[in-house]
Amino acid sequence: MYTKIILPDTGIKEMKVTDILVKEGDIIKKEQSIITVESDKTSIEIPSNHEGIIKKILISIGDIIHKGDIILELLNNQNNNIIKNNKEILDLKELKFKKLIIPDIGINKMKIFDILVKKNDFFIENQTLIIINNNVNTFEIASTCSGFIYKINVKINDYIYKNDIFMYINPSLKEGKQNIVKTFIKKKNLKNNIQTYIHASPIIRKMARKFNIDLKEIKPSGLKNRILKEDILKYIKNKNNLKNDDIQNLLFVYKKFGDCEEINLNNIQKISSKNLSNYWKNIPHVTQHIETDITDLEKFRVEKNKYFNQQQKNIKLTLLSFIIKICAYALKKYPNFNSSLSQNNNTLIIKKYFNIGIAINTKQGLLVPVIFDVLNKNINDLSQIIINLSYKAKNNKLHPNDMQGGCFTISNLGQFKGSFFTPIINSPEVAILGISQASIKPIWEENKFLPKLMLPLSLSYDHRVINGVEGINFLNYICFLISDIRNLLI
Repeated sequence: MYTKIILPDTGIKEMKVTDILVKEGDIIKKEQSIITVESDKTSIEIPSNHEGIIKKILISIGDIIHKGDIILELLNNQNNNIIKNNKEILDLKELKFKKLIIPDIGINKMKIFDILVKKNDFFIENQTLIIINNNVNTFEIASTCSGFIYKINVKINDYIYKNDIFMYINPSLKEGKQNIVKTFIKKKNLKNNIQTYIHASPIIRKMARKFNIDLKEIKPSGLKNRILKEDILKYIKNKNNLKNDDIQNLLFVYKKFGDCEEINLNNIQKISSKNLSNYWKNIPHVTQHIETDITDLEKFRVEKNKYFNQQQKNIKLTLLSFIIKICAYALKKYPNFNSSLSQNNNTLIIKKYFNIGIAINTKQGLLVPVIFDVLNKNINDLSQIIINLSYKAKNNKLHPNDMQGGCFTISNLGQFKGSFFTPIINSPEVAILGISQASIKPIWEENKFLPKLMLPLSLSYDHRVINGVEGINFLNYICFLISDIRNLLI
């Protein structure tokens, strides 16, 4: 009996598959993460709601999937045909697909340099399917038969080892070798059908991927119809009206000075980069800076945490939790900061709720989960919420609903050395507050210098909505609340 695992409601219409965390034949448990999906704002690990053995994975990396789409099929653990080596595993023979494995090339660990086919592609006998290397040697892996690609188990930059399965194929019935499916290291003098197999080196294929070029459109000029670098440059020049020197500089200038590594941006990084660029170009930013005295606030915070520790309470107050609460008060007093411009820029939408986003740096990129209804939460609540959101963000557990509905954003760089910076507004919000690292400074007070712990704040705002006087008033009000902890609801 088979169980279908589907994509649950994530709150987003469509998401992109960026990683598959299991493989066919795996035994998985309930709530075990099976795939990672991304939108333009978040990355989420999708768990299984059943346990069992994976019979078939129905999606691939790069696929766009929607609510209700089938991710994989599970095989019931009671099936007697799946017992092997005292472990319950899936018998892939019943899938009627053949597996291609990495042959013994005398090197233990190799890296996927290029994948020359994609799912459902037809390939011919002796055609190179993948290219692997170990930074010294490069090998082309081919198949002894022709057929169709059913599933690709690896991605570029993956590390692989001898006998690892890198593809499943459906051999062509027209060939007499459908029962002799093997892989081998392709020799340089191997004669192929040049009409179906493209002769190009790994660097040429990498150039083609970089510029999204189909190599079938390139007219080769090299020996035995091999595509050369000059053929790629000529094609780009003709198509985009660029000079060869421009392309040359774009591709090779860095390698003149030493080794380089090219790393692909993930989906979140690409979208964030595009959005931030648009925000910076389309919003007239003004940034005002100020330093505020947090000596008393920090003393109070340390004392409270010491008290909680003595009482064995699992509570730890953070400076950020105080700043979040203070900003909510400031948004209420200065409603223009709690607004958004309409699409035609003719009206201003004033929000009556106070939801504040916190920028969190993760391996996937910058994520901004939102804390809702801040005015009705105390400092203890906010500290716990910050800890929970940080954990979820760094472990791909954020739900898309966690990323929506913000009114104002705080970017906290307090754990790093530095003073002021210019945070970029998170549109459609109209302002953002940056926090830098606090430091002790001598402050003139009552005819003498006193050591004070000063916190640098940077406020960026949309000058179409907020003027300079409102900006400095907003900052001064924040400083006023920080200086008198009695104004805070603890």
